[in-house]
Formats: sequence, structure tokens, C-alpha cells
Amino acid sequence: MKADRDTDARATRSRAFRLAALMVSFACVTVAITAFLLLTLVDHFAIKHASEEARLRLEQLSWQMRDSLDHTLEQAVRDVRLLSALPAIRLKNDPDLARGVLESMQRNYPDYAWIGIAGIDGKVKAATGRLLEGRDVTGRPWFKAGQRTAIAEDYHPATLLGELLPRAPDPWRFVDLAGPIQDERGVPIGVLAIHLSWKWARSLARNLLTPALRGYGAEILVVRNDGVVLLGPDGMLEKRVATESLRLAQLGRTGAIEEQWADGKTYVTGYSQTGRTGERTSLRWSVLVRQTREAAMASAHDFERRALWLSLALATALAAGAALLARRLVQPLKVLSGAIEDIAHDPAAATPAAIPNVGGFHEAQVLSEAMRELLRSEGRHREALERMNAQLEDTVAERTAELQELLMRDVLTGLPNRRALMQMLPEAMARTARLDRPCALMFLDMDGFKAINDTHGHEEGDALLRQFGQRIQANIRETDLAARLAGDEFVVVLELLNDGSEAQAKAESLLEKLSQPFTLATATVQVGASIGVALQMPRDMQDPARLLARADKAMYQAKRRGKGRVAIVAPSYGGATIA
Repeated sequence: MKADRDTDARATRSRAFRLAALMVSFACVTVAITAFLLLTLVDHFAIKHASEEARLRLEQLSWQMRDSLDHTLEQAVRDVRLLSALPAIRLKNDPDLARGVLESMQRNYPDYAWIGIAGIDGKVKAATGRLLEGRDVTGRPWFKAGQRTAIAEDYHPATLLGELLPRAPDPWRFVDLAGPIQDERGVPIGVLAIHLSWKWARSLARNLLTPALRGYGAEILVVRNDGVVLLGPDGMLEKRVATESLRLAQLGRTGAIEEQWADGKTYVTGYSQTGRTGERTSLRWSVLVRQTREAAMASAHDFERRALWLSLALATALAAGAALLARRLVQPLKVLSGAIEDIAHDPAAATPAAIPNVGGFHEAQVLSEAMRELLRSEGRHREALERMNAQLEDTVAERTAELQELLMRDVLTGLPNRRALMQMLPEAMARTARLDRPCALMFLDMDGFKAINDTHGHEEGDALLRQFGQRIQANIRETDLAARLAGDEFVVVLELLNDGSEAQAKAESLLEKLSQPFTLATATVQVGASIGVALQMPRDMQDPARLLARADKAMYQAKRRGKGRVAIVAPSYGGATIA
């Protein structure tokens, strides 16, 4: 009997040893095959992948530079059109006022090196910094072409402005944007031009190239249609290049290729082209982003070396680990994985009792207990998360409402702001059409505010604006809307009117209230207001921006007639009636 028991024990040990040996052998073979395949894949595909990645990266940089150039030129053209349509530019014959508008634009966009207005006779009437005022610019291409439509003139050296602008490390180069200035009848009366400094393009290139890319020799080139380099390495500036990537870009294509340049080096080059064909307001430049092939592939070679050493280390570690752990890990983990699979197939049975208390080694016991505790805490956490989610939704809703209210209110006066006005005005115009009762929009501009603000300081000026807004609010109906646009400009929307005379009477009454003194902390002051009123009849086109523009125009007519007046403009869009 004892011999039989010893034989059975040896057979059991032998079977256990054979199973462990089989698992270790299988693990070692698996690791060896995995390491071999990994090295093969790295050797065959890492270079190709890195090349494709480098091409894609450089192509994307080319797109980003192209889009940035196009966006800036489009913005400059919009600025030309905006400035040309301003009353201070189009309707006034006041060089000082026009110059102030131009210099305000230049302060907001420092890359606009010069902004000027030339009369139809070619003489510069007003310009930023008074540069070129009185000079004849009839020979400049932008003046000739800008009399007809908005245009963009290609990159060129500074001619008239070169000696007048401050000295800079790089010579002044410009892109000119220009457009016609027309009077109220559409007759050209001059040309407005913007000289966009080429520093803007250099800044774009600097910002797009990260320090890492610059360290690996990546370079951005902007090339004119004649092959002249406008932006790029110092040794290539304003010299001609001829590459396959340039030819492809000039055909309107985008992509990246490997090619040899004039310096004998092979580069990976991404290419694209700016602008749109046939548009006078866009320019056709080729954007090339290049990097030497060695630099582009440096990461791939480094990855090869790292992968080799990592594969060797991993193979050694896994083989050793498999020999030590396979025998003890298999059975306890198999039991636990079976229990987990049962829970995955039947989540309703996910209770602590579903996880068995396995033996074999301490870690497996700890794992099984941890999983039971995890299931116990999951229910508690789910309930807590549901409560927190409900509370969070309530809090978000409250904060959203508060933020929406802040977005719709002027911080200084507490009145609705422009955003609120442009949201509520369409609703008021819709009610006018629905109820067949006209409404009116009053545009109020405070008379004499600047003098008080300059004399008594900005704090007193702010206090005056608050009192002015409060007085407007106090002298209109609860159904009417008072809003502050900006500065000393306010708007009142009157609804459910009988006719235009009622709006005029309300404006005159409000004008009388606003002309009464205001008590400030240091003084009692008296200001007035000029009010422009635009009527909206039930069958008029519902165009909030047009209605606001009509009221604004009427207000300016009231100011020109001596301020402290009411001007009302009828829906026929004719001239304003001054009260």
C-alpha cells in the first residue's frame, strides 16, 4: 500500500513537472517569435512609417502656414472695406477725424505699417503718423487698381515709405491692400490703402515652427509665382528656386515629396498654395516646408535602436518570468477569470459571493478579496455618483443661467448690452408684424460726455453713465427696452405704438428729462443727448441691423443740426425729420 501511494505521488509530481515545463517552453518560444517579428517589423516598416509621418507633418505645417497667410489677407481686405464704408472716411472732409480712425485701426493691428487715404487726384489726404500726407501716389499700382475694386498687390520692397518708417533689423517689405472710397451715390472719391508689413509672415513662420522642429532643421519658405523666395533661410531670400515641390504647388496641388535641392541635399518637402484663382483680393504664393531626410528620419533610426534593446530585454525578462510564475499563476487566475467572465455575461449576478476565495499564493487571495470588496463598493459608488450627478446638473443649470444673465448685461450700467439688444430686437420686430402695431428704435448719444470725462476723471464719467442709463430706464415703460451699446451710446426700443408721432413725443420727453442736471460726487453737471428715431412698421422688412443703422444715421443728423435734438426717420428710408 505504501509503495502504491509513493508511486501515485511520483506520478502526480511528474505530471505537474511536465505541465510546468510545457508552459515554460511555450512561453520561451512565444517570446522568441515575438521578439523576432518585432525586430523584423521595425526593420522593414519603421523607416517607411517615419517617412510617411514626416511627410504628413510637413504637409500639415504647409497647410497651417497657407491658411494663416490667407486668413490675414482676408482680414486685411475686410478691414479695407470696413474703413472705406465708415462715415468718418466716406462722408467727412476732415483729415484729422479720418486720421484718428486710421491710427485706431493701426493700434489694434500693429502689422499694418501704414494706412492712408488718397483723393481721386492721387494726393494723400490722411495717413497714420501723417506719413506721405500731401504726396502724389498716382504712380503706385495699388492706387490705380484700388479705384475700381478691392485688391491685393504682391510682396514688394518699400519705396516711398522706406526712409520714413523706423529702422528695423530686416528691410521693410509690404503687401498692399486697397479699395475704393465712394460717396453716397456710389461715385469713387478716393482710395484707402493698407501696407501690411512682411514682419507678419515672419512671425507666422516663427510661431508655427516649434523649438523641436527648428532643432531638427525644419524650414518654412514662401515663394512667389516667379520662383522668388519671399520668406525662408537668409541665404535664399529674394533668390529664385526651381524644385518639383514648387512646380506641384503652382499647379494648385498639396502634398509632400522627397526631392534634391540646389545645395545637393535631399529634403522631405511639404507644399501647398495660398489664395484662390481669379480673385484680386488673394495672392498666389507657394508654401514649402522642408526638412533634410536625415533629420526627418532621425527619430526612426533612434526608434530602431531602442526597439532592438527593448526587445532583447523584454525577451530575457519574459522568459525568466515565465519560468518562475507560470506554474503558480495559471490555476488561481483561471478560477478568477472564469468568475469574472460569468459576471461579464450576467451583470445582475455581480455580487461579492460570485468571486471565489482562491488559494495557491497570497497575491491571488488578496486579489479575490479585493474584487469582492470592489463589487461591494461599486453599488455604493453608483448610488453616490447618481446623487452627485443630479446635484451637478442642478448646479450647472444654475451657473449657466447666471452666466447667461451676465453675458446679456452691461457691467457698468446694469442695462442690457449689445448682445441682449440684438437678441431681443428681432423678437420686438416680430411682435410688430404679429400685433399690427409699429415699434420704434431710439439711438441716444450723450452730448458733452467727453468734456466731463476729461475734466472730472473716468470714475465720475462712469458714475454719469450709470445715472444716465438709470434715468433712461426710469422714464420708459416696463414693456420698453433700454440698452447700452458702447461708450456713451444707448438704445431704447419702444413697442406697441400708435404712430410715429407717439415715438417722437416720447423721444422729446426723454430728451427733456436727460437735459436736467446730474449730481456726481464732486460736481453737478448737465449734459444733453442727440436722439435718432427709426420707425418699424408692421409690414416692413424685419432687418435689425438695418433698423439700428437707420436710427444711428438719424442721430448723426440730429447732431449735425446742433445736438440736443430729435431726428426721426420714416420707414421709407428717406431723410430724417429734425425736431
